[in-house]
Amino acid sequence: MLNEASRLPGLTVYTRNGQRLGVVHDVLLDTTQRMISALLITGTTPELVKDGENIIIPYRWVQDLDDVVILRHFPDKIELTREDSAEFSFDDDDDFYDEN
Repeated sequence: MLNEASRLPGLTVYTRNGQRLGVVHDVLLDTTQRMISALLITGTTPELVKDGENIIIPYRWVQDLDDVVILRHFPDKIELTREDSAEFSFDDDDDFYDEN
């Protein structure tokens, strides 16, 4: 699991139809079952995700991965409501990892 999880960030994600969805930014792990549970996708294509919002997709949607991630399932278009929108963002300026 860790070997697979460590190589996912930075990979481009495509739908089954070959449409670019975005890029894997981070991996969410289920430590109790020792498996990958979801992927955080950033830089999403506005045609697939309204306003190019960051999204989290279940790992069970992944069909194949190598140099890219191919999804077996993805809705036609995701339109988030204000309630669905996250109150945080994942920017490179995030100081979470800064040592103080």
